[in-house]
Amino acid sequence: MGDHRLADPLDVASFGAVGDGDADDGPAIQAALDAADDRGGGDVTLPTGTYRHTRTLLYGSNLVLAGSGATLLFDPPDPDATALVPRSYGGGERVSHVVVDGLTLTSVDPAKGNGIGVAHAEDVTVRGCRGEKLRWHLVDVAGGKDVLVRNCYAVDLRSAAYQADNLTEYGGLVVAPPEGDVENAVVDGSANENVAIVHNVAEDCTRGVHLHRSGGHDLSVDQNKIRRCTDVGILGDDGTDWHDVRVTGNIVEGTETSTGIRLDGHYRNISVENNTVRNHGGDGIAVHPGGHGTSGDVSDGPTEFEGAVAEGVSVSDNTIERVGGAGIALRRASGEVADNYVYDVGGGESRREGPTEGREDGLLQGHPVHEPSAVVVERGDGVTVTDNVCRNVAGVGFVVRGGRNVAVTANELFGFEVGVLAVSDPTPTARIRVASNTLEGQENSRCGIRLRGGFDHRLDGNDCRRVARGVELLDARRVFFRDTDVVGDGGGDPDGAGENGEVGYRLDGCEELRFRDNDAEGFERSTVLSNSVDVEGELPHADVRVGSDCADVTLTMPGRAPPTEGRFDAGCRVRNTEPSPGGPMGWVCVDGGDPGIWHAFGRIDDDPA
Repeated sequence: MGDHRLADPLDVASFGAVGDGDADDGPAIQAALDAADDRGGGDVTLPTGTYRHTRTLLYGSNLVLAGSGATLLFDPPDPDATALVPRSYGGGERVSHVVVDGLTLTSVDPAKGNGIGVAHAEDVTVRGCRGEKLRWHLVDVAGGKDVLVRNCYAVDLRSAAYQADNLTEYGGLVVAPPEGDVENAVVDGSANENVAIVHNVAEDCTRGVHLHRSGGHDLSVDQNKIRRCTDVGILGDDGTDWHDVRVTGNIVEGTETSTGIRLDGHYRNISVENNTVRNHGGDGIAVHPGGHGTSGDVSDGPTEFEGAVAEGVSVSDNTIERVGGAGIALRRASGEVADNYVYDVGGGESRREGPTEGREDGLLQGHPVHEPSAVVVERGDGVTVTDNVCRNVAGVGFVVRGGRNVAVTANELFGFEVGVLAVSDPTPTARIRVASNTLEGQENSRCGIRLRGGFDHRLDGNDCRRVARGVELLDARRVFFRDTDVVGDGGGDPDGAGENGEVGYRLDGCEELRFRDNDAEGFERSTVLSNSVDVEGELPHADVRVGSDCADVTLTMPGRAPPTEGRFDAGCRVRNTEPSPGGPMGWVCVDGGDPGIWHAFGRIDDDPA
């Protein structure tokens, strides 16, 4: 900082501050700050005490403002005014090279006051400070560059403990200068750049960290402890535009009214990694633009899919436990959800009643909340959900709603109502891949994999156990699945072994369906096919029911005789499971119908030579 640091520190007591919590010490503290500014900077110290002030304190460059054991007690003329602000707030100058160390900031009236403001300032460190009973924030960074907020503690604030703001819209930082009327920091388009909010604590606040207004970039929210915040632990506003954001290593503990991490803006290159999020009545982690952008339709033609606005999103290596909504939710995003551990979703006191197929279910503190799900991907374009471990989900494990090019692969899910659900709502799904997942249900688990609507889907190598239905394909077009083995829960009703009973594979309303090398065990019926056309596949068992409303069905299956019920088209085959000398190798349908006309083929030679 230069030679000015060699001068003696300026003690505010030398300028008349008494620190008794009663006298207005604002003029004396401001005189000390002005003296430091006049000599080009230096140290200003506040001895232990409580310093009441009624106007904003303005600081300049090359300053260390320190006061371990000192409290600034703000009694502002305006409820939104800020206690400590750089002289640069008006935009006419820049303030740089500042350290604010060890101060406690509070308000005479908890319904009034903002804490430390950083506006149009560079190279600012706020460390070891404490905030109590403020209306707004302990630290409010608005249009700052190279700002570090570290090792601070905020408790019982009515808003976010720490805010990363931008001077891109009217209504930002409010200042009550030593002389003159209350005014706003000038709105000149300044955006936050290289701001780090690290190793801080927020307890019993409305929010922990708030990303506010558009324009910020290169933001790190790392290694913070956020406890019992009643709204959102880490919030990014809807409609904001940020890029290069890291939210890593935070512990976010909530309440029955809170959501853990919710980033509602338009983000590019955002990492949400290695966080622990627990005890929230709402969602755990949501990168979820609410109303930002539009979504187009997915179709066979050249129509562009316009839904993905959050680009380069990585949600990985997080632990999410005991949440009432979705563990992880992405809307209109591209990126990955990988290597997360999600458990106890929608159970106990956090359980939210209602439909459990991943639909949003109203608002919590003004924010949409999903029904219990481990991972929800809405209208994504190019999203991979992989290598996650999820347990005890009182709803759907993995939800894909609308969107295209989404892969749900190599996940482990234990305990659910529906394992994987892909639905064309509100837009069709396209090119959904469900592969190499382990899905193990529990008592009352309804279905392993359900794909409803859309086209060009693929299922590969899934292992699904303890479910009433293994795979359901409903109103889907151009679907191929193989090596997807399903095992029932063994508790089925023999009288319900048709459309609504325990079924390994239920295929209804499908078109251009291909399948092979699958296996179903422990169901009352292995396969039910209805209202479908252009179906070709190999079945694991003979107990298939093909509805009379099907057409162009070509199946190969084992059996001891041709089928006696169901509609089959010419070309269907039955492999004889009890071959004997002189008998046929199988039967082939030569004329379609219900059940069609079948002829034996491949007589087995009874000559042992």
